[in-house]
Amino acid sequence: MDTSKHKLGLVGATFFIIASLAGSGVIALPQQLAAVGSITLLSFLLVTAGAFCLTLVYVRAGALFDNPSPTALSAYVNPLLGAKSGLFYVYSNLISNVSILIAGLGYLTYFVPSLNHPIVLGCVVITLIWVFTFLALRGAKFITMVVSCSVTALLLSVVITAVFGWMSFDVSLFEQNWNVSHLPQGRAVLSGFAVLLFSYVGVEAVANNYELVNNPKRNVPIATIVGFLVVAVLYIISTTVIEGMFTAKVIQAQPASFSLSIAHIFGSKLLGQLSSLVMAIACLSSFLVWNLSVVSAAKTSADHGFLPKIYSYTNKYKVGSRGLLVNAVLMTCTEIALMFFGSNIALAFNLTVTISVLLVLFPYFWSGIALIKKGFESGNHSVFDITIASLSSVFLISAFVSADFAELWMVVVCIMLALAAYSLVFAYQKGNRE
Repeated sequence: MDTSKHKLGLVGATFFIIASLAGSGVIALPQQLAAVGSITLLSFLLVTAGAFCLTLVYVRAGALFDNPSPTALSAYVNPLLGAKSGLFYVYSNLISNVSILIAGLGYLTYFVPSLNHPIVLGCVVITLIWVFTFLALRGAKFITMVVSCSVTALLLSVVITAVFGWMSFDVSLFEQNWNVSHLPQGRAVLSGFAVLLFSYVGVEAVANNYELVNNPKRNVPIATIVGFLVVAVLYIISTTVIEGMFTAKVIQAQPASFSLSIAHIFGSKLLGQLSSLVMAIACLSSFLVWNLSVVSAAKTSADHGFLPKIYSYTNKYKVGSRGLLVNAVLMTCTEIALMFFGSNIALAFNLTVTISVLLVLFPYFWSGIALIKKGFESGNHSVFDITIASLSSVFLISAFVSADFAELWMVVVCIMLALAAYSLVFAYQKGNRE
């Protein structure tokens, strides 16, 4: 069967990256950053520079490795690291997927305030997990077609805010919002790193799905860089504008920040509500992209023997259908835990973002080391490769520094539980084989 018609071209791959980043990242940013203040503009510039270095790591890896996904690169550094990093990458992104749905539903509170109740929120999230999982079984081509339309509509609201929002921008208000957290300047800048890094988690989305891209050696690097730059520019300009349009208190109280800006720019509450609906749909549909990316990464790990073989199975669309079902069960368990803790939208989003970001730093870090190791082993030392890998490593380590003690302990607990489950599953499989 010819599967090329189900693969992505350059435009499709670029939208795949944009959907991975913009769909979930940008709409939740203003509210999260408002708790610190407009000083996070400095955080944004630093994180964008670091994330761009990480993007270049995957671009270079695409030219040097047959499989440039984070799990495969970690395995190249060391098989043991590949096993553990693959585990961290897959399951950190499953937690992140839950936060994507929560962020999208935050925009629907405009219409359904009861979504802020933990039980209602949990039931809706679990329902969406399974609906979107079955949609993902149709493959990357179908998903990109759906998501491209919704993300284009989302970006329209962001672009309108980034362009016309300046007409309502108040410099004195921006200065008033500068550091509402009252933290020391350096700590305030660092405190925004986790949520900002979450906004850029996804730069490796096409690399994870290189098997689903036509002519990946050419299309993956171009799509990755173009997609990143488009989203980065929109991120920085649009969030900066909003911080000069409203007080930090108003932004913190409104999950649908871009709907707030659209209503203000056009003086129409109806357009604000319409924008909220469009952005919610776009954010929720970006879950489709990430669901597919995670199962593709899991397949890579399973093919190396690092995850259960159930992840290696693919259907006629080259999608890990059984892995998707396993992941849906795990995401359902994550949301049930959030329901148990009584987490509303803001708390649930912050909790899932923090844990997922800190876990995903491990495979990101080893990806840069793989690039340097490749140069040493080939005898072709590239100053450029060493530089971008080193800068991305400093950036990733700084994200750990930005976490507080309680957040780090949550990550330690998650690692302990994941490794315990990992060991027991493989012990069970080994026992059955014998």
